[in-house]
Amino acid sequence: MKTHSRHDFAQSVKRTLANRVNLQCSNPACDARTSGPQSDPSKSISVGVAAHITAASPGGPRFDPNMTETDRRGASNGIWLCGTCAKLIDSDLPEYSRELLLGWKVRAEQKAKVQIGKTKGAAGTRSRQATVKAVKREHHLRDDLHRDLLKSPPERMSLPRLSRRAAKFAHSEVIVHRIDDTSYPGFDKEGHGISGWFKLEILDFYHGGLHGILDIECVLLDSATRGWSILSEEQARSPFAARFSIAKTFKTGKIPWRNILHHDMEGDEYFPQPHIYCEYADEGMPYEGYSFFLLGDGYEQELYPEGRVELSELLALAQPKN
Repeated sequence: MKTHSRHDFAQSVKRTLANRVNLQCSNPACDARTSGPQSDPSKSISVGVAAHITAASPGGPRFDPNMTETDRRGASNGIWLCGTCAKLIDSDLPEYSRELLLGWKVRAEQKAKVQIGKTKGAAGTRSRQATVKAVKREHHLRDDLHRDLLKSPPERMSLPRLSRRAAKFAHSEVIVHRIDDTSYPGFDKEGHGISGWFKLEILDFYHGGLHGILDIECVLLDSATRGWSILSEEQARSPFAARFSIAKTFKTGKIPWRNILHHDMEGDEYFPQPHIYCEYADEGMPYEGYSFFLLGDGYEQELYPEGRVELSELLALAQPKN
């Protein structure tokens, strides 16, 4: 029986990966320091891991059979992570794709590069300047998209009171592109996580970006506590106590201004409609979170996220106290 050896990194490659990100975890949601002093003054502690982006052997996470042994062992196939994040990326493969990890690696190395030789004060000033610049960019983008996607003010003024949220839009759909996608207008054949481009129906703006409709889901509403829970299709066919009611909602993905890098109102010969180009910066997606809006005859009411609980907890509140 043929066996396959692991193509592990040499110690020199591990040191290179660690040093290129200043010994910090490359996951932007973590950014943990991975090295420090031990109680023994002659020793140090490391919780960092040189993780393979594509696996070291067949059957491993994100294994690429077309990669040579040299490339598989090379620094370009490695990413420096803390121990927790190293385990995390191998536990949910659709969520942590090769492309996502490469994006982490690039951003972590760029961040470390600009910090070389800079004092804490200089870094703080630069950080504040970058923050102000980002805020101004997001406000300009917000104003541009409000102007380009919405109907004119007179048209909006003439809408009936409590019309559907989407009624105020001149363009109710957009084409969303990942900024580095190369599959358009063809089908995204990689099949890892969310597609590199897709059509999205707009529901509304929110203070930080756009609500795009992803799905219709049933929820259970508790009239006594105003709590709510998401129901599966099977659960939505079940009977519940009189205090509960089943309702349909729009599930929306919230695309923040910071993830929208460019928009084009003209489109192209395939989709002559608005296109927005996004960074999939939140765990490989353009969305920073999700919301749920009750469907009715008119204006869709957003369900407060604080009211969402697990179904078992919601039903337990209706049980009589002993």
